[in-house]
Amino acid sequence: MSVIARSLDSLIDDLPQLPADTDFGPDIDRANLILLSDADRAEKRAAFWKWCARFTPCLFGRLSSHADKGIAPSKGLTAYLLWLDDADLALGATHVSAEIQRGRREFKDLAERGEASGFLIMINSARLAYAAPGQELIDVCVELSNLYLTEHAPIQQDVIYTEAVPLRTAEGQLTLFKAGCNIFYGGAHRTRNHDRRVPGGLLFSMNSPGHYAQSMHLRGLMPKLEDAIEFVRDTAYRSIGNGGLGVDGVASQSWHNRLAEGKCPVQHDGKLPGYVPKDFDPARYSALYHTDVLVPTDATRDGRDVTGVAYEETDLEIWSHLILDYITDQRFPQDHLNYGLFHGHPTEDSNKYHNPWPARRAHNTELFEY
Repeated sequence: MSVIARSLDSLIDDLPQLPADTDFGPDIDRANLILLSDADRAEKRAAFWKWCARFTPCLFGRLSSHADKGIAPSKGLTAYLLWLDDADLALGATHVSAEIQRGRREFKDLAERGEASGFLIMINSARLAYAAPGQELIDVCVELSNLYLTEHAPIQQDVIYTEAVPLRTAEGQLTLFKAGCNIFYGGAHRTRNHDRRVPGGLLFSMNSPGHYAQSMHLRGLMPKLEDAIEFVRDTAYRSIGNGGLGVDGVASQSWHNRLAEGKCPVQHDGKLPGYVPKDFDPARYSALYHTDVLVPTDATRDGRDVTGVAYEETDLEIWSHLILDYITDQRFPQDHLNYGLFHGHPTEDSNKYHNPWPARRAHNTELFEY
């Protein structure tokens, strides 16, 4: 049922809730003391970034976690954080969408200059923070996604959507990069979606590693583009397998594949952490969900506790063909899936706020031969 038939606020108000005494782990419980209080927005933003700096598995998120503190983040990575709350939800879908589109344009203004490579939308609400996994939560995720990705509405489940992130080259050419779009929420805690847990409500996260690499090079933070790409690739390697944080007994929902016998192992000479095996596959990895899907049906619906579970011994679907080999200086033709990821799509200035990237349904199969 769309928000036209029912108000957005009533859809969220009717979400089945986890018990008030639910333990989300000490990290989220501590952050929620501020995020779900009457503290002002600046204090809440600071509490969110503090949590992000330690407990998000994504190392790109950690790199950007000082963005609100006036501190130059490591390697110059910043994310634009748009903050909405219950007062915004009460004003209705039209208001929420207008605020998201306003923030979206402000993010793209920064991105054009290389000053932001990530876009976060926090919808700060206890009703979302305590929303139980299930179809009702899926419905709300879809409706909120409709208000953000208006060019793709109506949003479909189990589909990959990408944001367009502008960057102006040194020669003055406007280019657009692809950015992944993901949703994080409190009820993911201890479920197969545990790596997508977050305090404070529900979070949209968009990130373009290719835009980040190119902007580092453009701003002189990395004199050689190859070095910027290598840094981004290394950060991606470190992010995979880094989940399961915030509670004991939950394994990361992503992990590195091992190379087949006879293939030359990657020599990382101890530079990578212990959860990255010496013989890891640099091209493919595995996870309990497709890491690029915006609204994954099974992972969002399933509230089962996976604490202590050996994933390969359950009925949980394992996605074992997720790609990493797009992190490259190689140029791809415009009809290739990797086009626009690490080299931007040249476009007219009038398309700065346009999103040209088509949606793609996820399939649990190998994408390429390699």
